[in-house]
Amino acid sequence: MRFGYEICGALFCAAVFLGSGQVGAQEIDGTRFRAPEEGSWYHPVEPDSWVHIGGDRAEIETVLSRIAAAGADRELPDDPAYQGEGSWLAEWRTAGEQAMREGEVFAKNGKSADAVARYRAAVTYFLRASSPHTDDPLQRAALDLAHESYGALAENHELRIREIDVPFEESSFKAWLHLPATNEPAPAVVVSMGSDVAKEELLPYFEKQLSIRGIAMLSLDLPGMGESAAWRFSPDLDKLHVAAVEHLKTMPEIDARNLFVQGASFGGHPVARAWIARPELDLAGVVYMCGPIHSSLMAPPQAYAHFPEYNMDGVRARFGLEPEAGFEDISAIARTLSLKQQGLYDVTKVETPIFAILTNDDPVAPLSDVDELLSRGTQVKRVVYDTPGHCPERDSREAMAASWIQDNLR
Repeated sequence: MRFGYEICGALFCAAVFLGSGQVGAQEIDGTRFRAPEEGSWYHPVEPDSWVHIGGDRAEIETVLSRIAAAGADRELPDDPAYQGEGSWLAEWRTAGEQAMREGEVFAKNGKSADAVARYRAAVTYFLRASSPHTDDPLQRAALDLAHESYGALAENHELRIREIDVPFEESSFKAWLHLPATNEPAPAVVVSMGSDVAKEELLPYFEKQLSIRGIAMLSLDLPGMGESAAWRFSPDLDKLHVAAVEHLKTMPEIDARNLFVQGASFGGHPVARAWIARPELDLAGVVYMCGPIHSSLMAPPQAYAHFPEYNMDGVRARFGLEPEAGFEDISAIARTLSLKQQGLYDVTKVETPIFAILTNDDPVAPLSDVDELLSRGTQVKRVVYDTPGHCPERDSREAMAASWIQDNLR
């Protein structure tokens, strides 16, 4: 059975332009936020991405077939309002529980590599069940299982992965620290992803790109989800990143002079803010990818009606809004996040190196916005994929990011 979700591979072979030339401002158009190959269900259907994280393609096909069959009479087969047997949440959770049980058997028999493979699959499926990671109790429970599976994966992985508590305000939040195979203090990058992407999705980046370069990775959730759910989006959205950087400076395993922050999609916003507003962090560098920084955040309320409902539901949770909150409520909070509106552009120069990775027609990160931000920098590299859509493909952008980090070690 086919669902119309095959990835065409255009991003893999997209031409890349280097430079800092100005490009005309794009209109904010939420209808372009989801690529056609992601399907027309409530949830984006991205099997290649899920295989990238650790899912099994045949198992993914089977789960999607079950959901399609069970939901044949519903307008949306994966309607999030239905959570019983045959629903998106129930089917992915069942697949996750099966993979987790298999991982436990392998672990007990000393087959660590096989255990890691099944735990990775469990993480992938539980993350699908919990998406878009709202405050819904069943989604929260599935996300907790993804977290639990990742902990089991960490115990069996050949590289060092452990959960740490990062002090913040009068409390703390949890993050995953990934360490390369070295006895020396390692450079480290603090990484976050989009508003609907949990920190447990970042392992391939560490394995494929960072660990082989001797670079550590601290992955954290954005406010409003996962282990950062106690906080919500606010004008100082880089607050958890700042706390993470400061904590890494105290750790003997980490080279405090070589700390970087990196973020993609909404995770790019706090990275951009840290770059322009936090010179005291003395970062070795910043990697910014396709994050909203001004125009899309200042869009009129009606503009959000064109974005996928899935994404808007996730945004409501991150913003701390009720599920039924209107676009006016979303817009009111979004406007407070604009770095330009916050007056942060009133600086003469920013000396921290920055690497921006973008597409030529991103509905939330117009090139004109990014160019205005980057014009404040003295050490700027900018790569633009000659393809429309939100954010370049992960593997290629992460390879460039890791190489740039390595080149900018002090």
